[in-house]
Amino acid sequence: MGFRYGSLLYRHGVKLQLPEMKSQSLTFGKECEKEVKRIFPDVLDEIRGFADAYHISYEHLSSFILSIGVSKPTACSVFATFNGSDILFGRNYDFFYRFKKHCESFLTMPTNGYCSVGNSDIFIGREDGVNEKGLAVGMTFVSPKEVKPGINFALLARSILDKCANVEEALKALTDAHHLVANGYLVADREGNMAVVEACPEKVRIRKPDENNSFIVCTNQFMHTKMKDMENVKDRPPDSEKRYTTIYNKLRQKGGKLTLMDTQKILSDHTGYVCSHIDSIQLGTLWSVIATLKRPQILMAEGHPCRTKYKVDTRLNKAIQMRQRPKPKHP
Repeated sequence: MGFRYGSLLYRHGVKLQLPEMKSQSLTFGKECEKEVKRIFPDVLDEIRGFADAYHISYEHLSSFILSIGVSKPTACSVFATFNGSDILFGRNYDFFYRFKKHCESFLTMPTNGYCSVGNSDIFIGREDGVNEKGLAVGMTFVSPKEVKPGINFALLARSILDKCANVEEALKALTDAHHLVANGYLVADREGNMAVVEACPEKVRIRKPDENNSFIVCTNQFMHTKMKDMENVKDRPPDSEKRYTTIYNKLRQKGGKLTLMDTQKILSDHTGYVCSHIDSIQLGTLWSVIATLKRPQILMAEGHPCRTKYKVDTRLNKAIQMRQRPKPKHP
């Protein structure tokens, strides 16, 4: 997959804007590679294939990809809810507008993994997505107190989509990993299971829906009582608490029973800054995703959802149908 994708970009003259990697950065990348090899070795082959096709150094490319997250302050919102008949997953990805040109949406069909549709501004990793088993994942950035060699959010989210069939498997993968920085990972599956994993290099904790709630929310802060001292609060995005409270209260008012239209309204909300427009620093919502997991349906708005129409994305449905077709018998 890496070679095919790298060849495509190279053939069309797409220029990769990789920073200069000093010896210290290359050494740090090598340290991270050990953990990636333990958790998700397949992706290292993919990175190598991409490097070969693009005629660039694997060491340079892998060190860049494996160390992403050390200085990447995104401001995102994710939630999942059971509305009585299906599980709804909603997600806004907020980052600097200049990264819009790097954003892509991928259909991935690994031979030894589940097919998925995921989105990212990192060409190998993912920041959210849904796989063929009805498992959804969305990550958020949390300002860390410490950075250590480990696996980053982009490759962890991708590994969950490729390798995990449900929330239980995703939680096992996320709690087993040695994390590079601090992140929140919201995972939900078609059976109605949902959780947030709050992770940093020092420790990992799992947060489940509050009692009597059928929903869960994740923004850019640690909410678990045993994780709050792991966050560098002074660098927390100033609107994170407001976004969390806005989404939580709207879900609580509805008892979690949202329609697709309700979900779109929450993700387009300005009073609680869920749809982000921080023009003073040129940061805002780059994409918005809604998915139903029991009856697979994905809708995506490429830009601010307040003014960009959600479009139905049928790629995952077609990939599932393709995989379900009987293979031709050969004499």
